[in-house]
Amino acid sequence: MLTTMERVLLGDDFVNFLFLGSLFLLVSARMILIPNEKSMFRFSFLDVENENFSLYSLICGLVYNILVPLMLLPFFHRDFAFYNTVWIRYLVLFAAVFAYQIFTYTAGNVFLQILAEKDTTNNYRQRYTFLFIKLVTAVFLCFIIYYTPIKGHFLFYIVIVSTCLLWVCEWIWLMFFIKQSIKIPNYYEILYLCTFEILPALCLLKLVFFE
Repeated sequence: MLTTMERVLLGDDFVNFLFLGSLFLLVSARMILIPNEKSMFRFSFLDVENENFSLYSLICGLVYNILVPLMLLPFFHRDFAFYNTVWIRYLVLFAAVFAYQIFTYTAGNVFLQILAEKDTTNNYRQRYTFLFIKLVTAVFLCFIIYYTPIKGHFLFYIVIVSTCLLWVCEWIWLMFFIKQSIKIPNYYEILYLCTFEILPALCLLKLVFFE
């Protein structure tokens, strides 16, 4: 059964700590690791082989992994027999999102590296581009969920439509990138998309929105 949103939250202090702390970490890392003269939105000029960029990408992934469970928490109503609290539900979501990211990013890149006939540096740059877009979207959704008076049933549709739209856009780009840049047979493209992108995403949606 599809779940709906409820306004039973962790408490203002906890939400503020996670949300504002994540933003502070993200901004601080950007200012320290990436030169100020480089625009945040000029992704094509980013040096993906630079150690500072690698560390910054890792921090972006960590912040994204913190904010997405916070964004999904109001929709996650599963009960756990051993200890049923919102803290446990948040930690379960954190672990699920972390596993999803590790699987889709690491396994997907290994798959492309094995089959690619040329350098796939551009793949890492584009992966970061989508990570950044999803991170900004997660920040926006967390803000409207916890800091605006928008009604819960509207938030439900905003969150699920935004999440699915971002996924579909990323998958469309991945197919375009694979076809244009890596030149692998079509059945490998379908295998990659279904195994490393769509299936993990459906599992995550099933865990959160369906009981």
